[in-house]
Amino acid sequence: MRIALTVSLLVAACGDSSAPERVYISVGSDAVTSVRAVAAMQGAPAEVLEAGGDVAVLAVEPGELDDISHVMHEEFGRCGGFMAHDSLADARAALHPQPQLVVDYTIDHRPVVEAVLPALDRTAIKATIGELSAMPNRYYRSESGAAASTWLRDRWRSFTTRSDVTVELFDQGYPQQSVILTIPGSTRPHEVVVIGGHLDSITMLGGKNGRAPGADDDASGIATLTEVARVLLAKHYRPARTVKFIAYAAEEVGLRGSQAVVRDFKQKKVNVVGALQLDMTNYKGSEKDIWLMKDFTSAEQNTFITKLIDTYVGATWGLDACGYACSDHASWYRAGVPASMPFEARMRDRNKSIHTKDDTLELSNNNADHAIKFAKLGAAYTIEMAKGELGPPGSPGSSGFAHWKLIALLGGLLVAASALVRRR
Repeated sequence: MRIALTVSLLVAACGDSSAPERVYISVGSDAVTSVRAVAAMQGAPAEVLEAGGDVAVLAVEPGELDDISHVMHEEFGRCGGFMAHDSLADARAALHPQPQLVVDYTIDHRPVVEAVLPALDRTAIKATIGELSAMPNRYYRSESGAAASTWLRDRWRSFTTRSDVTVELFDQGYPQQSVILTIPGSTRPHEVVVIGGHLDSITMLGGKNGRAPGADDDASGIATLTEVARVLLAKHYRPARTVKFIAYAAEEVGLRGSQAVVRDFKQKKVNVVGALQLDMTNYKGSEKDIWLMKDFTSAEQNTFITKLIDTYVGATWGLDACGYACSDHASWYRAGVPASMPFEARMRDRNKSIHTKDDTLELSNNNADHAIKFAKLGAAYTIEMAKGELGPPGSPGSSGFAHWKLIALLGGLLVAASALVRRR
């Protein structure tokens, strides 16, 4: 039985003595037997509390979460593959996802998209993957996992001096924190577009101390996300809707980071109209380039994304399924937000080295040729969802932008003066 190969010998080292005695998780019904087998090996049987449709709610020990994550990867090819909940009520709510928002999908900003795409740089994506995967690991409870958050925050902050753009750490109570970059909308600021990926990495053995470069899972997604943010800010992009770039913490242990963000946004009544998840973008394992997960995602938004691929990316695409809670898009889907996850390969052809020390850039031929396709898609999605325009040289709040505005004002005054002289 493959489960036996994945059970960590260091569970006690990974546990948290301050954690509650039992935690609640929701998993796909197809994985219940495997989850219960993990629990039984540790002498603490998992109790199925409720089930509905293709999702079940169980109570498990906190120390079992890493091992459950490993089983989800080994047997089902899911990163995460379950949701860890703060309460039984929240877990039971997972059985009943909210109805999806209705969004008007249009493709009408081609000049803006085509001005951005040529600036996307595959060598920059590769460099970011290299820097992230050079860290010992990015496990959500490790020092290096925490350092990854501050490193990424500082990297994103370096992209602009615009006073309207913010970069913040979002604290979920773990050493690693999620990172959120916000570009406020100009005319529809209360409508929000989210594009994200997960920052953490995990290894099957070792917990906080195991080597987990996570070059593909998910340094590739974070690097792709980072390149989209860099170029949009370099082009002084001013969206109509607010855009949030989010690097989620603790995805590998139950989508904890994205769930915390979604919960916070709901409490603050933040109106998210669409979410795109970039989880693994640089390993080309299949004959087609981009595979859209059709389960636990928005069919309407997926159709929109296929049109973006055909219009702007020029890549081939297909449809596949990854199962329950296979990445952070599931947290948004559960909340009723149209969510999509374009993936690097068909699930059956996925990178088999993730969650090990061998998840390195070498598996992608030491380049980012595959990830650049996802960067183009991410930029196109952001612009066509958030609309808006590119700004002039300089940025809002900067001297360059102010200088441009002054020139425009003086130009207008000169035209008016000339007209007045002609009339005389």
